[in-house]
Amino acid sequence: METETEHLDVLIIGAGLSGIGAACRLRQDHPGRSIALLESRGRPGGTWDLFRYPGIRSDSDLYTFGYDFRPWLEEKAIADGPSILSYLKETAAQYGVDTLIRYHHKVISADWSGRDARWTITVERTRTPEAGQDGAPAEPVGTAETLHLTAGWIFNAAGYYRYEEGYTPEIPGREHFAGRIVHPQHWPEDLDVSGKRIAVIGSGATAVTLVPALAELGARVTMIQRTPTYILPIPAEDPIARRLRGVVGPERTGKIMAEVSARRQRAIWAFCQRWPNLARKLIRGIQAKVLPEDFDLDTHLNPPYRPWDQRLCAVPDADFFTALSNGSATMVTGQTTAFTDRGLRLASGDEVEADAVVTATGLALRILGGVDLRLDGVPVNLAETVAYRGVMLSGIPNMAFAVGYTNASWTLKVGLLTRWFSRLLARMDQLGHTAAVPVAPAGMATRPLLDFGAGYIQRSMADLPRQGTRAPWLMTMNFLADRRDLQKGELVDEHLRFSGPQGPLPGAQEEDRFVDLESGVRMCYRVDGPDDGEPVVLLAGLGLDLMSWPAAFVDGLTAAGYRVIRPDNRDAGRSTRMNTPVPSLLHQALARPVPGAYRVEDMADDVVGLLDHLQVDRAHMAGMSMGGMIAQSVAAHYPDRVLTLTSIISTTGARKIGAAALSTKRRFAARPPRTRDEFIKARVGMMRHLSGRVNPADPAEEARIGGQAWDRGIYPDRGTARARQLGAVNASADRTGDLAKIKAPTLVIHGDRDPIVHPSGGAATAAAIAGSRLVTVPGMGHYFHPAVVPELLRLVTGHLPERRTAEESAC
Repeated sequence: METETEHLDVLIIGAGLSGIGAACRLRQDHPGRSIALLESRGRPGGTWDLFRYPGIRSDSDLYTFGYDFRPWLEEKAIADGPSILSYLKETAAQYGVDTLIRYHHKVISADWSGRDARWTITVERTRTPEAGQDGAPAEPVGTAETLHLTAGWIFNAAGYYRYEEGYTPEIPGREHFAGRIVHPQHWPEDLDVSGKRIAVIGSGATAVTLVPALAELGARVTMIQRTPTYILPIPAEDPIARRLRGVVGPERTGKIMAEVSARRQRAIWAFCQRWPNLARKLIRGIQAKVLPEDFDLDTHLNPPYRPWDQRLCAVPDADFFTALSNGSATMVTGQTTAFTDRGLRLASGDEVEADAVVTATGLALRILGGVDLRLDGVPVNLAETVAYRGVMLSGIPNMAFAVGYTNASWTLKVGLLTRWFSRLLARMDQLGHTAAVPVAPAGMATRPLLDFGAGYIQRSMADLPRQGTRAPWLMTMNFLADRRDLQKGELVDEHLRFSGPQGPLPGAQEEDRFVDLESGVRMCYRVDGPDDGEPVVLLAGLGLDLMSWPAAFVDGLTAAGYRVIRPDNRDAGRSTRMNTPVPSLLHQALARPVPGAYRVEDMADDVVGLLDHLQVDRAHMAGMSMGGMIAQSVAAHYPDRVLTLTSIISTTGARKIGAAALSTKRRFAARPPRTRDEFIKARVGMMRHLSGRVNPADPAEEARIGGQAWDRGIYPDRGTARARQLGAVNASADRTGDLAKIKAPTLVIHGDRDPIVHPSGGAATAAAIAGSRLVTVPGMGHYFHPAVVPELLRLVTGHLPERRTAEESAC
């Protein structure tokens, strides 16, 4: 009898640090989802179970190496391998992840079905032999027994290197050497080093860890390095954490130190990149203090590259330097050319005698566990894909992957990307999507996935995916920037495409279009109505996206034969979030400009750039609130591009004109929303306030619009995007002089109950523009209530000349 194929919502490949972290996050955020972790080995822990060489430890502090949802509580910031493995097992048990792990299950291939929107996964059962090569713990081998699963999503946490074997360079004469040759990746349990001469080839974190540990076990160690590395002593117990623990307790200390350490790591890396020569001098000065005066720093600790071009090695309590100082370890710098019967020969002709040789020469890279990926049966070439936000790969639907930082703790990145992944799943559930795939722009410039000089990475660069040169295709190594993007930034953008079981879903996202302007702004926009209709540009207000224009208003214009163009202004909707200075609350309250802020005129330039892209010579300009200011600026500075101007609930920018009510200012000063629900609640409250008592906003409708706005790109950015837009208004200040230049027929519309732009703002606008017409709508606030939309539509269409074709309007 044929059994039904098991289906999983999320299949996680690997039960190491990344896999366990992802599973814990999903268990917390999506308890109803079916999840399984497939692990080819017989034990959890990944790297921290595989590597068992003497002294194995983290090469970054455990405050950032630990999970964000379960802080590291131990006193030692740099922990040994067994302690880390215990931490992982305890975390898995605490969150119920240990019961989801299926051991001896190796994922061989995964084939995506576009029709069914799911992966079909082929799994081989493995077994672990009793003993490995040279007495090392054995790694699993295949049994040729296979099974099949299906999954909606794959989270690939298989890492980036081969577990079966490490990288060992080809050194001639191995057969002549009488002693043992060992790679740290598979350390023999029966290797007794006491009293033995041990040569360690390598200069990275593994070698630097092994040298003092072997010396502690009684070995006489010689470290042979081809190229020196940067090695820095640090305290095993962080002095800040030691003081905090007695004040706030271990758990709060762990959380505080995670933030402190993350920022400290970033600051050190940035300092080394910004002032490499000074950083080199400081590192050298520290090294000189912990080494004998006669130690040859110029030969052995003088790397030919800048600090942090490769990973800097941190050694707790200077144990590596202690071994060099007391004579239990020595360093030799030079090229190893061959094995001899007694040890190793160098290019200089010198011989290093040894009873055993440890090749701490790095890893053999294999991205994504070597899984054979196919899309509807067609093999995927990973080298042709591009990383999207460091979480997904271009062209590959419903697959996330985990690669951590090379200049900070691995887990910092894993924590961020699993949060983003969890948010994405929630959004897809909400909108009914079943598939998501990043689509890279055609001809996009790319560069290597990992901009890192380590030899084991450089050797495999051609087989790895690529990264782009700008977000969201940039594989940034900046935790603070990634946190803003992945945890607090907009969830999706124009590059991430969604679909349902039968192809693309109808809806908002497919209507959005994008253009890259010369200013660097990527502008989102929509076009509705007949292609040959006379163009009308509708510009939204402060903090609002293009969807803020009532559908009845847009439909009325298109029904009248107009071609309606609605852009998202910069810092709104799905258009670019700017990197310009953010005005403080004080600057906003006092309407003070901030140096470096963009201006309303810059936003007007964006509009003209969009017209150029659409090949529109002239258009009607209509804007609400801040959008009215932008429309005014286009009419003032680009008179030959404007047919008519309609300024709605807007003002001139003069400080004493159109001032907002105190109640409105208080609402703008409130804490920005941090979640979708908070945003919807805040929007409903604000719109109820702005609409006034005569025509109050409908809470249910505003909640719907608010959710739509959030899903299009509003996100918890602490109000910075809206603040930058307000900064643009303040930077442009009083534009009354510019308004006097406007020659286009102008209609000014204002409500007599506007609480944010006092009706005096509309009157001043009309007074500044010669020949303009002012209409005050009774009972209207700073809001387009359905009751006033027909009147607004009548006024606007009455102001526009009799409908002509686009070709005629260009004449």
